[in-house]
Amino acid sequence: MDAPLRKLTIVCPREVEAVLADALDAMEPSVPGYTLVEAHGRGAAMHSASAVEKVRGALRTAMFILILPRERVEDVTETVRGACPRPQISYWVEPVEDFGRLADA
Repeated sequence: MDAPLRKLTIVCPREVEAVLADALDAMEPSVPGYTLVEAHGRGAAMHSASAVEKVRGALRTAMFILILPRERVEDVTETVRGACPRPQISYWVEPVEDFGRLADA
């Protein structure tokens, strides 16, 4: 059986973090929420790094993590693509086996 929820992870340069956050916040219907993490990326994309990032050996990135119904993933990725079409923004999707709260509110 296919899991009805998906984990969508979007990684972008930190300088466009606010643009992506604004696009996600403005979506209708709204996304159920997301986690935003400051991260550091390493790899072949270092040619686009700033001088400071080259010294550190890592790009400053932002990682958005969303848990969504499967049918919302394409809508969210298209919204992000429309708000900030950059090749430096990557994403991946994973099935979510279970999701919940550890205690009642």
